[in-house]
Order: sequence, then structure tokens, then C-alpha cells
Amino acid sequence: MKKTTYLISGLLMCAAAGTGLCANNAGTGTAAFLKLPVDARSAGMGEAVAAGARGPMALFQNPAGLADGSAALSFSHALLVEDISYDVLGAAVPLGEAGVIGAGAQYLKYGSFDSLYNNGDSAGSLSPKDTAYSLGWGMALNDDIMAGAAVKYIDSRISGSAATTAMDLGLLINGEELSVGFTAQNMGKGLKFNKESSPLPVNIKLGVNIPFREKWQWAADFNFPKDGPVWLAAGAEYAFIQKDSWTLFGRAGYNTAANDTEGINGVSAGFGLSGKKLSFDYAFRTMGMLGSTHHLGLTYRLGK
Repeated sequence: MKKTTYLISGLLMCAAAGTGLCANNAGTGTAAFLKLPVDARSAGMGEAVAAGARGPMALFQNPAGLADGSAALSFSHALLVEDISYDVLGAAVPLGEAGVIGAGAQYLKYGSFDSLYNNGDSAGSLSPKDTAYSLGWGMALNDDIMAGAAVKYIDSRISGSAATTAMDLGLLINGEELSVGFTAQNMGKGLKFNKESSPLPVNIKLGVNIPFREKWQWAADFNFPKDGPVWLAAGAEYAFIQKDSWTLFGRAGYNTAANDTEGINGVSAGFGLSGKKLSFDYAFRTMGMLGSTHHLGLTYRLGK
């Protein structure tokens, strides 16, 4: 199985590196909220999640991860800069041998701003927001390989509005010593405001997840975005305390997604408390001159 894992991961990396999706067109994309981490666990681990995505939030990270989980609900709330907040809701429902279906929504609220005419007179206020609704499916092809896909409806509102659809595809390969993940995200037409269209933040993500001595999980992702340079994410998780049915996790990570900005950027850390039915997660990330962001998450498992 190890040879198969290495072979497929190598082929996927070659395929991604050879596509136009990896072109460096920095600053040309739209719907940037789709790049934000959707839960506190991945945020705390530097967003290295391609091979470790599981449960309802896998719908947004790697839909293949939906296949490895029971019925569950997940909610995440992120406090970003100023009045900007980001909420994500996901649900997963097993369909027996047909796999697992997932549904969810992403909502980014920017707060309210004063709107002015060209002459400086007041034109009221604006309350921009971005929303995406997703429906996905994941299925185990055999004991080691899982595949998944998700479609999403994206709506962006400023003074006007624009909407489009996109698709994510995912693959997970579970080996004895590591897991390999591949996902292609946000593939679709761009958002068009008035007569001007901007492309979606298409991204190819390749990652590995490595368990070590039972309590450790190491993860690393390579990202090949269409609207920017290649960036690396890396993180780790450690199970500190296991008492009764509860486990306390510590997490830390780093990524190079915005290492060209001033200040400390890309550093993250957090913790999680997980029981049989309920899990709580917290993380913070540094964003350079913009300060830190805080992420909270809650998951409730309905099945065994």
C-alpha cells in the first residue's frame, strides 16, 4: 500500500504542476472568502488539511473526507479584523453503501460602511456580504481510497450583486504510515459585477497526514492557486490528556500564504476538547499588520 500511496501522490503533483491552474496571476481573483479556513482545527494547524479532512467540514476542505465519518453537525465562527465575521455551518448524513452526503453554508459579513456619491453627498450605507451554499458527496471506493465531489452556489453583494456556481473534487488515499490528499477547489466561472468579470480563486491542494507514536499527527499541504504563487502549509496536533471519554488536543501550524506582508504572519495555534458526541475547538492566527484572528468551532456527532 505504501508504494501505491507514493506513486499516486507523485502523479497528482506532476499533474497539478503542469496545468494552467497553477499560473501566477496575483490580485486577479474574486470571492476571496473561499480561501479562509472553515474551522478552528484546520486554522490551528496552519490550514494543512487536504489529507486530514474528516466530518462535515470536509465538504469545504476535501469532499472525499466526507466518506470517513458518521452523521454530524459542525459550526464555526471566526472573528476577523474590525467588524468582519465569518460563519460556517456543515452537516454530514451517511447513506449506507451509497456514501455520505454533506450540505453546508459559508457566510462572510463585512459590517456597515457609509456610501457617498461622487460629489461627496451621503448615499446611505452599504452592508457587503459573501455567501456560498454547498452540497457534496463522499464515498469509499475500497478500504484505502475515498473520493468526493461538491457543488456550490456563490453569491456576493456590495452595492450590486453577482452569483455563480463552482465545483470541488477530492481524493484521499489512506496508507499504513501516511495519508495522501488531493483536491481541486472553486472550479467555475467568475463573478460578474455589471460588465466586468473576475475569476474565482481556483486552487489545487496536495497534502499528507502522518500519524506518529499514537498521539501525534503531522500534516503538510502544497497549494497551487491560480491567483497567486505556490504556498506551503504545515501543522501538528498532539493528544495531551485522555480521561474517560474526553481527549484534549494541542495544535500549532504555519503557512506561507501571505509571507510578503509586514509583521508576523502565518503563525497559528489552538486546542480542542473532544468527547464521544461533542467537540469544541479554538484557534488563533496571526495576520501581520492586521493583527490576530480568533476561530471557534463546535461539532455534535449524531451517530456512533
